[in-house]
Amino acid sequence: MRDVLPIYKLTHNKPLSEGDYQELNHVLTSELGTEADYKREFGDTPFGLLVRRIAKLDHGAAMEAFSSFINDQNLNDRQIDFVKKVIAYIEQNGYIEGPAELLKPPFDKPVSFVRMFPPAKQKELLDSINAVRDNAVKIQA
Repeated sequence: MRDVLPIYKLTHNKPLSEGDYQELNHVLTSELGTEADYKREFGDTPFGLLVRRIAKLDHGAAMEAFSSFINDQNLNDRQIDFVKKVIAYIEQNGYIEGPAELLKPPFDKPVSFVRMFPPAKQKELLDSINAVRDNAVKIQA
């Protein structure tokens, strides 16, 4: 199933089109089970987030999404390590649900996110994290 275009897009952090969403809908609620089966097993989980959680995010795509941080000469080693931890988490889990996740393990040690980055960098990092998640749920025209 990895050769299906929407799955490629999800694993490579590319936006989904309406056609991609319809294809995921068809596969997940017709070919692999019914809509009731999907609801029973996954509730209201959007198709893209489920596929991303299962199929993961490609390492190169994750690195590209956070390249501005990895290449930022103004970040110190601890900040870069934090960004790498975010990248590793997203590669393994597909996305980060929201900003509150950055205050929990594995992100809360040795220093919390809010103490490690100034507000502008916090916003920039959260925007990158949200963009990765949004590519799995928002439909592009």
